[in-house]
Amino acid sequence: MVHTTLRQEQGCRFVIRPNRSLSLPQTKLVCFSLASVCLVVAILFAAAGFWPVLPFAGAEVVALVMAFYLCARSGRTIEVVYVREDRVGVEKGSPGSRRICEFKRPWARVALQPARIARHPNRLLVGSHGKQVQLGAFLTEDERRRLAGELERVISSEKFFSGAPAKADATPG
Repeated sequence: MVHTTLRQEQGCRFVIRPNRSLSLPQTKLVCFSLASVCLVVAILFAAAGFWPVLPFAGAEVVALVMAFYLCARSGRTIEVVYVREDRVGVEKGSPGSRRICEFKRPWARVALQPARIARHPNRLLVGSHGKQVQLGAFLTEDERRRLAGELERVISSEKFFSGAPAKADATPG
């Protein structure tokens, strides 16, 4: 999911996030519900005399909770690309850990690198002077192509920074 903000005085900002269908409270509720059902069934089997079921059910619940935790954590990933008059910056990470790379705008390039293996996704790269940062690994191919086009247009555009009117808020895709 890409959200774009264009403002004359601040430049252009692209916020890229993975598309997650569940919020954190909803994820907790689904995880708790599934774990509860698993444990209730295991306790019923244990009461019927099949006590070896309990350790396996416990391992299953631990695996389920870990899977939901990792999925929820990856959903908090955010990438912010900002284009200003003199530079292009990329902030990547999740809350608490961010990595920032900046490039001079006149030399910054956007590249949509084809996949080396058939049916693998293309890679969207932004960089200059041999240093590149990958963007939108979690986006669909169409979203990645649209973002590459928008980034290329904004980075190479002199009109946007020379006083031409800009759009207020736009959301591609």
